[in-house]
Amino acid sequence: MKGQAFDTFKLLIAAVIAVAILGILLSIMSGIILPGADSQQVIGEQLKKASQFPHSTFISQAKASFQAGNYLSASSFTDALGGSSVTIAFQCSDDLSDACKITTDKKLHIVSVFTAYVGACCTTPKACTVVIGDKDLSC
Repeated sequence: MKGQAFDTFKLLIAAVIAVAILGILLSIMSGIILPGADSQQVIGEQLKKASQFPHSTFISQAKASFQAGNYLSASSFTDALGGSSVTIAFQCSDDLSDACKITTDKKLHIVSVFTAYVGACCTTPKACTVVIGDKDLSC
């Protein structure tokens, strides 16, 4: 009988240690995730505002997270502006020249992980520019 009680105690200790290790790992992994809103959502919101008020620049209040390897195309935001006849251009500020690039087919290529503000302005409700970078953005 004594041996069985000891085995149960060892199992309890192993469970406590496993929970402690899990807690440590989760805290480390949560620190890796960048703070910030979804970049596509933020771009869509800023474009909607800018299309309603042409010749005004709208800048996100918080930074958006951009994940390495993603490509953002103008066509993914045309619904926010009311159809396929919309022209959207992307710009990256100079401080992000290594992190984001504009491809030859005018897509925004995210080269490395970063957070940045998103600005949008429209010359007409169907012709807009999205700028990514510092808080002082202008189109």
